[in-house]
Amino acid sequence: MKKTQDGYVWRKGTGVRKGNLHCGGVVDPPERQTAPVDYIYDAVVIGAGYSGLMAARDMTDCGLSVLMLEARDRVGGRTYTVESDGFLYEMGGTWVTHHMAYLFQEMTRYKLDRDLILTHDRQYANDYYTINVPGATPRKLSHEEAGEITARAWNIFVNVDGQNCRAICPLPHAQLDNILVDRLEVERYDKISCRDRFEEIKHLLTPEEAGILTALLLHISGGSMENSSLWDMVRSHALMSYSPDNFGPIWTTFKLRQGQSALARAMFEEAVDNGLQYAFQTPIKSVIDETNVVKVTTTGGKQYRARRVVSTIPLNVLHTISFTPPLSPTRQQAIAIGHVNHMTKIHADVKGSDLTSWNGMRYPNLLMFGYGDGVTPSGNAHIVGFGKDERDVFVPERDPEKAIDAFQKLHPMEVEKMVFHNWNTDPWSQGGPAWWRPEFMSKYQDELQSRHGQVFFASADWAHGWRASIDGALEQGSQAALQIIRELKSACNKPVKARM
Repeated sequence: MKKTQDGYVWRKGTGVRKGNLHCGGVVDPPERQTAPVDYIYDAVVIGAGYSGLMAARDMTDCGLSVLMLEARDRVGGRTYTVESDGFLYEMGGTWVTHHMAYLFQEMTRYKLDRDLILTHDRQYANDYYTINVPGATPRKLSHEEAGEITARAWNIFVNVDGQNCRAICPLPHAQLDNILVDRLEVERYDKISCRDRFEEIKHLLTPEEAGILTALLLHISGGSMENSSLWDMVRSHALMSYSPDNFGPIWTTFKLRQGQSALARAMFEEAVDNGLQYAFQTPIKSVIDETNVVKVTTTGGKQYRARRVVSTIPLNVLHTISFTPPLSPTRQQAIAIGHVNHMTKIHADVKGSDLTSWNGMRYPNLLMFGYGDGVTPSGNAHIVGFGKDERDVFVPERDPEKAIDAFQKLHPMEVEKMVFHNWNTDPWSQGGPAWWRPEFMSKYQDELQSRHGQVFFASADWAHGWRASIDGALEQGSQAALQIIRELKSACNKPVKARM
């Protein structure tokens, strides 16, 4: 297994070291280009995350000539798996579920749908949940009781229409073009922040419920109560089949035994078998649409030409790319604002196995939630910690002691190793998965999803359905590929078949 330049590891005695982690997603050699220098591809795909992989795989499967350009040394984008000391760590997107149709279809396609492992393991000593929030006595309780408290607070918060969101969001994949709900009514709710809604309902909550709910909202959005949209929470509730009982099964239960990089690699290798050309470690500088051909120029000065381009560049990074003709004022405004998710995710190997069955939360804290997630080959508990946007005070690769302190404030533990990727300081992400400000969806989603001449934009950051997730990335890549295939179908070897 090759090593990636991405990620960080902290160990006692050695401190923080960057990269040098084994990753099945690393592409070596990093380049495969057999086309002539002046060749015009059917499509150039910018980015090898799940959106780019989906687009490239589907277009090459249909016989189109495709070139993939990626700034990193690996596939997966904001989702990849590393191996350290015989244990797999998911650095970005992690959990899988049959609730996500695009994702489940890909798992089935590559026979990974039944090769799963569970996050939760109830057989170890500390089989309980801990809660520590202002105004309430810190305590231990069962996982089931903690779930009931969280569910009650969440249900009160999201029930804005008195019908558990079913009236205002009956079709969560069609938020602004919903045949059952007037767009103006949706836009009215979209103006509300999580802070606004919390102030409306906080009198209905106990201090413990209020603390858990606040931490949960910040955990989900990766932002602040003020800059996080209520509508994003409503939409998420609808996608979870209108029940917080599905929090666990959807977001924190099932993982791919072989890791996310195994799925990403399978998609990539099928595209390569179909003729995909590629160049990794190749950042992009500009995209020039000359109507009949689009020119993509790298920061190294190389230029590639194609009839269509699929850009999967994340929302918070699009400002670094020059587009000619210029992007619309509306899209430029959306890019300038960006999304709010600047979460922290850190893996910790903790001495002994007792905490493997533990979950817990503390608010405020640099890491608000901790989840027991398996036992390492050395017999240590693996804990995953999550925090909200704390960029002004906390950069884990520079402040590992603060990370260790945050874990110990969640629960007494002896941290022996930490593994993480800082998506906020990463130039190719500049944040985590996209969560939006109030009114952002109403003002910018339509434009972000639209094409710009012969350039298509595909990213989980503005997906119709599971935005900020692997499924949303696959959705967007699929839609871009299908449209390009339809437009260039004379070059296809197979009939055009619509995907989900």
